[in-house]
Amino acid sequence: MAELAKIHQLEWQIQRVQTELEHDSARADLLYENFALKLHNFYTGCERIFQLVATELNGGLPTGSDWHRRLLDRMNAEREGRPAVISASMTVKLQEYLGFRHVVSR
Repeated sequence: MAELAKIHQLEWQIQRVQTELEHDSARADLLYENFALKLHNFYTGCERIFQLVATELNGGLPTGSDWHRRLLDRMNAEREGRPAVISASMTVKLQEYLGFRHVVSR
């Protein structure tokens, strides 16, 4: 799946930025901005996978202003003949990224 490959590439890029932050405090502002964008892109990639699951296996996406949170919650539950996609502990971790994503998007 192409989206998983993008997430793995982001993982490598995030590690590289973390290393640069440790060694180059002069460019910290730029590096933190880069780091924030990569974390945003990580969650967006996860969400695209969840959207595929919801569309293909559950008949569609949640609606309303809180659809992002509801989509994440759906992935943590068995639904309509499919097992949970992610664990409860992963849901908690991803909720932090979801909140961060909304801060970065503004």
